[in-house]
Amino acid sequence: MSLGNELIPDDEDISYNINVNNKRYQAIFYQRPAELSDTTLLQEKLMPIILEKYTPEQLANPTEDMEKELIKMSFEYMMELCSKKPVWFMISDHYGKYYITMFYDNEYNRADGEDL
Repeated sequence: MSLGNELIPDDEDISYNINVNNKRYQAIFYQRPAELSDTTLLQEKLMPIILEKYTPEQLANPTEDMEKELIKMSFEYMMELCSKKPVWFMISDHYGKYYITMFYDNEYNRADGEDL
């Protein structure tokens, strides 16, 4: 999934823009987490975070401010999930031939020093 418009217009001369204008064509996408496809799973993962701040009684009758805060918390959680698996693409020129360079980063595999 993308957070912006990553389309290149059909009439754009990519070769000219890369070679003459030194333009870089790159885009970042995010692997869609399983939680975003399954609302039940999303709710199961999000509920403990919500319950740290609100009681079940408060959630039964939320105020308008609480509803705004719940939407904000949900959005922040989903963005955190998405940001853990970025996929970056770039059109690269190598001696007149063009390639798509791809980089995938799984933040869940990042070394945090616990095994050192």
